[in-house]
Parts: sequence; structure tokens; C-alpha cells
Amino acid sequence: MTGAERAAGLVERLAAAVAASGDPVREADRRDLARLLPLIAERAAAERLAFDDERGLALAVHALGFVRRVRSGAHLDALDAALAEELAPRLLTAARTAIDAYCAPLGFRARDAEVLLLALHLAMARPYRPGDRPTPPQGSTA
Repeated sequence: MTGAERAAGLVERLAAAVAASGDPVREADRRDLARLLPLIAERAAAERLAFDDERGLALAVHALGFVRRVRSGAHLDALDAALAEELAPRLLTAARTAIDAYCAPLGFRARDAEVLLLALHLAMARPYRPGDRPTPPQGSTA
């Protein structure tokens, strides 16, 4: 299975999970998630982290909110800076790298709250084991 196929599969799981919410996954969301999820997967792989199905879906839900905030130019309120002190600096760096790679072409600068929330997802991932498939998907060219 290619990275693009894994990304599409994760987005379909996400779409099914939020379908009844009244705010379904739209084409713009699919397009944006196809760009963001592989960037996150690259950083997770570089940190030797993998997401199980449950954590992968939780990450996708967060990513959906993030791409929608970026499209609308919205920002989250600041979070307590003490939360960042609980995380490994490498996870904050990995999160910032992925977010900036996604946002830079769009002329958007995500605030530290977004970085912290993505870093928390990375912190909840488990160490990569041989045979793991990357989740969220990496290698997509979409």
C-alpha cells in the first residue's frame, strides 16, 4: 500500500467517524489532509514513532481541525507554557517542522499552541517496531 493510499484510508476512517457530527469531511479537507498527514508521518518516522489505529484517528481528528483553522486564518488561544516543559524538546521541534512545512506555502504562521498539541500527539505515539506501517501515512505526493 502506498503512502497516498494509507492517507486516503485514514481520511476515510476520519470521514466515517465525524459523518454524524454535522460537520463532515469535505473535499478541501481531503486535499489539505493529503498534504499535512505525510509531513507529520515524516517527522514521526524520523523520531522512530508509530501511531496505532486509535491514536492515528485521534491525530487525524486534530489535523482536520488544524487544516480548517489554517484555511480560515484562525488561531488557537495560547496554552499554558508549562505544558511544553513536560515534553521532550525533540517532539516540539518535530511538530514545529511539520507544521511550518505545511503552513509556509500558504503564508500562515501557526502559533505555539498548535505545535504543542501536535507534539502531545507525538508523545502519545509508541516507539516504532520493525514491520510497523507508518500512520499517518508517509510518502504521499498529493
